[in-house]
Amino acid sequence: MKRGLIATLVLIVVLGLGGSTLAHQSRKGMGGGQMGHQGMMGSGMGMMGPMGSPMIMGTMMSIHGEVMSLMGEMMQKYGGQMGQKTPEVRQQMQREMMERMGEILTKHGTALKERAKATGK
Repeated sequence: MKRGLIATLVLIVVLGLGGSTLAHQSRKGMGGGQMGHQGMMGSGMGMMGPMGSPMIMGTMMSIHGEVMSLMGEMMQKYGGQMGQKTPEVRQQMQREMMERMGEILTKHGTALKERAKATGK
């Protein structure tokens, strides 16, 4: 249970920091309200290197949003039982959270792979 929650928190922090760094770079690089490729990622060399595109930033932010939504759902579903959770309820919560996180990451990973194939053609 603790390892699952720690892994979840690490994922959220990594995605949050990456997203906030990219958002900060985006705000810093915007001149006069125009958001071209250069404006979004500084001079085209952002955190992701020369391929750091708005698509990658959008995917990261989408994953972050879905994980945060999942955490909210888990809190609504299991939050009232926090003090009196049995080992069975904890295992069920951990299993459900890990399955859903896996689905989120698989969905976005598959989409990125397809985009990479399309770009390579």
